[in-house]
Amino acid sequence: MKNEPSSAQEFPIIGGRLFLAPTHAHDVVVVEGSVLGGPNMLPPALDVIPSLTAELLDAGTAKKKKSLIRETLAGRGISLSFSSSGDRTAFSGRCFPEDLSLLLSTIAESFGEANFPEAEVKNVKALALGELAEEKSDTRVQAERVFAAMLFDPAHVNYARPLKDEEKSVSSARRTHLQDFRKKLGKGGLILAIAGDINVSTARSIAEKSFGKLGTGTAVASVKQMNKKVQEAREKLIPIANKANIDILLGATLPLTLRHELYHPMRVLTDMLGGGFVSHLMQTIRERDGLTYGVSATLAGLDADADGYFKIWATFSPERYEESVAKLRKEENLFFSEGLTETALAKRKEEMTGSYLVALSTTQNLARTLHSLAARGFDLSYLTDYPDIIRAVSLANIRDAADLIPRTKFSLAASGTFKKL
Repeated sequence: MKNEPSSAQEFPIIGGRLFLAPTHAHDVVVVEGSVLGGPNMLPPALDVIPSLTAELLDAGTAKKKKSLIRETLAGRGISLSFSSSGDRTAFSGRCFPEDLSLLLSTIAESFGEANFPEAEVKNVKALALGELAEEKSDTRVQAERVFAAMLFDPAHVNYARPLKDEEKSVSSARRTHLQDFRKKLGKGGLILAIAGDINVSTARSIAEKSFGKLGTGTAVASVKQMNKKVQEAREKLIPIANKANIDILLGATLPLTLRHELYHPMRVLTDMLGGGFVSHLMQTIRERDGLTYGVSATLAGLDADADGYFKIWATFSPERYEESVAKLRKEENLFFSEGLTETALAKRKEEMTGSYLVALSTTQNLARTLHSLAARGFDLSYLTDYPDIIRAVSLANIRDAADLIPRTKFSLAASGTFKKL
């Protein structure tokens, strides 16, 4: 039986936003939430601290050791994870209805009292350095990192620092850095979405009790600076030996934020080009030409309410790299010159609204969508209005959005094993 998004309700909670959505799911409750406080709040040299902190929020508090916290949760079949990006530190959990209080109180205790034992800090730093070492041979990650650095100035939230600088920051991280950052995490800007087998009144009471004593932490998101880097076509190749593929990123920054009137038309346009199996690029570059297993077009860097970017990703074989890039550029040009039609637009809008409604039929996706819309500053009505917003996008809107994309100034980053350099 499908969930009913319209059953979701919003309540104020200690300065934040609480969403409660009873569904037909039996014996399962899903929690998705976040508080203000993330890498955007820190100087670049310390931007690794939030992710290290998130890894250790449930690794021991002033009252409980890590073993007690994690064994208690596991013993009740409760899952809990933390992460940090942009302006926020997020949490995601799942439990039985009778354990909602335990899950939420554990989250609040982690934010308020995590103590980061030295041994745990050492371990999480070693893991982070290991992951960064693996990135050096990951063609897609390397292309993505270099691409973002090509497009944005170092002060912009979407800029990606060199890998060696990030490794240095991890190595230099100290327990005191994590402790100081944890103090930025409180009920400031709290977003909490609870969906599943719940009673609204009971769940609201549990949420208010669990987070009520938590400190304020960070109350206001950081101010975003618009990109100051001059837009021009750049190209950079990142050689990595003995790779069977070359990953490329092609695109440019956009004078666009989530609040721009052409944000939704731009989303539809981007999906038409490369947003799934029936998109233009998949049907041509992959299905017709057989040049890749994967190609897509997406918008990125908008979640923090900053100006973002338009990017095309594809993976090609080294033997056909130059041919493939030339074909990709040709199909991108053909799409913008001939592919913006009423028929193509109507088909894509139907696919987008259909997939959105199907996704909301699961409790997990309903909770995630509620949290996501709040994190982007949208009203609860957006949950049910979204299909109509997409259906209302016109061909004129699509063409106006296309005019915002500086296609003559596309940059390209490619990583892999090149036959000729």
